[in-house]
Amino acid sequence: MENYEVQVQQQAGKITCDFEAGKAYLNERLEEYRNVVFTEDSKKEAKATVASLRKEKKAFTDRVKEVRDEYMKPLEEFAAKAKELADMYDQPINFINGQVSAFEQRRIEEKKEQIKDLYLECLGDMQAELPLNKIYNSKWENATTNPTQIRREMMERKETVKQGLDAIRQMHSDAEEKAVVMFLESYDLTKSILYINQYEQQQKEILAREQERIRREEEERIRREERAKLESEQREREALARAEREKQEALAAAEAEKLAAVEQAKEEAAQEVIDSMIPQDLEGSSNLYEYRMALTAEAKEKLEMYLTSVGIDWELI
Repeated sequence: MENYEVQVQQQAGKITCDFEAGKAYLNERLEEYRNVVFTEDSKKEAKATVASLRKEKKAFTDRVKEVRDEYMKPLEEFAAKAKELADMYDQPINFINGQVSAFEQRRIEEKKEQIKDLYLECLGDMQAELPLNKIYNSKWENATTNPTQIRREMMERKETVKQGLDAIRQMHSDAEEKAVVMFLESYDLTKSILYINQYEQQQKEILAREQERIRREEEERIRREERAKLESEQREREALARAEREKQEALAAAEAEKLAAVEQAKEEAAQEVIDSMIPQDLEGSSNLYEYRMALTAEAKEKLEMYLTSVGIDWELI
């Protein structure tokens, strides 16, 4: 069917008004009252003039509205009919567009299946690292995007991710597992490497603190061992000294006992000699004998003890 263009014709409407005469009338009234000073006596007249002018203004504005409404009636009728006709255009447009949309949707679904096949072909060994939903590009659905372009973009993305994973693993960090997870979330290699560097720096600081702690503990252990050794040596010296003192004391005691035994033996032997010299029978008459001896104080003391021990009465004169 040939195209048809609805014909719309317009004739300019015409509304007349004596604007100039009205302006001249109002200018005259303004000049008439411009230099007038109203007083209490002329107040009533002034109010009457204002009321008259307001009545004239209302009559004019009411007439303008009537004319506008009348003038707009053909336009309103035209607009209503024009809208009805414009709405009728939508019926074939929507019908045809629905058919086109359905066709386009079928084409897109077919293209999506093609994209899935290309994904399996290109990313078969890296589907876990590069799921289709994370690399999907809606422009691949366009009719102008051919499979070669899609395949190339997928392979480029695969190679980029593979290089990123290799770069992370070559750092041989204990944070590799977390860095890989982080990388596969956003494919931001810089962010993952920064995380590893920060982790390694923290580990260095932790290791340095641990080594410092071990060094301080080792120093403290050595100091404790040295103190314990000194204390042990001191105890050994004290024990040796105590043993030596006890030995000397034992020797001294043994010597004292020996000397005491010797003295006792001497005394016993001397006593036996003395006893043998003392007459067995002292009873009888006693005689008085005087002797003059030169004795030391010690000898004098022993002589007196002896005289007393054998029962001899004696007197120092």
